Amino acid sequence: MTLASSQMASSSLGEIEELTLCSCCKRAFDDVERPPKLLSCKHHFCLACARGVLGAGREVYCMHCWKRTELPDGRADTLPTHGAVLALARRLAAPAPPPAPPPAPRTSSAPRTRCPRCEARALLARDTRDLLLDLARLAARQRDLLLRALDAATALKLRLEAELAAPAIAPAALALNSLPAAAAERERLRAQHAEALVQCRLDDLVRTATVPLDFELLRRALGGLGPLEIPLTTGAMSERRDPLLLLSNYCTAAVFARAWGGAGERGRAPAGGEADAACGAALREAEVAADSGASPAASASSASAVASPLIRNPGMFPLFYFELEVNGAPFGRIVIEVRDDVAPRMARNFSMLASGELGVGYRGCAVFQCWENESVITGDFELNNGRGGRSVFEESYFMPDDTRMAAVRGSVGMRRSQKRHDNLGLVGSQFRIVLREMRGFTAIFAFVVEGLELVDRLSRTGDSAGKPHTAILIASCGKLS
Repeated sequence: MTLASSQMASSSLGEIEELTLCSCCKRAFDDVERPPKLLSCKHHFCLACARGVLGAGREVYCMHCWKRTELPDGRADTLPTHGAVLALARRLAAPAPPPAPPPAPRTSSAPRTRCPRCEARALLARDTRDLLLDLARLAARQRDLLLRALDAATALKLRLEAELAAPAIAPAALALNSLPAAAAERERLRAQHAEALVQCRLDDLVRTATVPLDFELLRRALGGLGPLEIPLTTGAMSERRDPLLLLSNYCTAAVFARAWGGAGERGRAPAGGEADAACGAALREAEVAADSGASPAASASSASAVASPLIRNPGMFPLFYFELEVNGAPFGRIVIEVRDDVAPRMARNFSMLASGELGVGYRGCAVFQCWENESVITGDFELNNGRGGRSVFEESYFMPDDTRMAAVRGSVGMRRSQKRHDNLGLVGSQFRIVLREMRGFTAIFAFVVEGLELVDRLSRTGDSAGKPHTAILIASCGKLS
């Protein structure tokens, strides 16, 4: 028992001593030559490394995330000093104090009385500590929900941008050379017109409602089941409403429209005017046409699929699979779709490394950086630590294609492995899977189409410096036929 306790104490002491070392030169921090300097990305290095290895003129680049930090007055010593790490380094460098003498035995046998005020103070301190711990736990749960809400809002933003970019009316070739073809085209347009009427009425309710909508109110509005009791606004008052209320009602209406179209209620004739009656009749005819094999919304869905980069068009772009292992046990498969139309050079480099055509590649590579809810980095088949990984081309590192694709959740981009004097980064074999929107990250060339939830789980294995505490390997990879 004593041996195990001493081993645990020595391992903990080693981890604490590692915090007092510069992650670049592996030397201990001090007050004179190597004080710890904080960068804008919250990583810290010693002053000597900030001046020499990481410095580039009036800027410093972090070796962990390659983020840029501008130097105040152009000097590295003006960067803020990490006081906590410096204090820890001083404490470990100072000689250990002599052990305190054992307390003298108590000779008095009189019972010791406790002060009621002291007991009350101790009780309040304990309750305060428990409340602070509980508040920290609740704040962590709220932060996780906010991150999920941010991901959902980003996905909704991409969907709305795709709908705005799609044409209002999808062009279609009219085949009126025969009577059955003309009748089928008329029925398709009637069904599309009925769906547009339903959507417009939902949009009017969302635009003018001043209270949160629910399914019952929307069902009454579309089905004519009774008088509506929804407070509405008109004119300039609708422009000053709470944007959160508008977004909430929009999402409720979108979910209701999906349930309305899939629950068989589209055949019900809504009351409230000729437009509503025509809407119900056309919806019934659209169901008959759908049973016979027609698809009224096929053209609109195909237009939105082409406009959004995150929606796959099967068979259009190459797919690559990655089988992962965690601590030697199978973990799951990730499938990545590569956009070889906008990034031909990066796509060719990624394809040859994933298939291993040249005898080297991603098979056996380790995931060496995991940032929770941010990104996962791998692809360094040479050193597996982020400092190696060349490309398949003769020049080893190359300038990435200018794809102009946004770094959103699920996107894949090449990680810039070295910097040039003009601050234009080159790429090799390392790549990053993005888990949230990163406005400053470029070189996007692919998207994860399967297994993104596995990447989320892997990102939680990283510590504060991004180093995973488990062994994550690419067991096998290749191109899907």
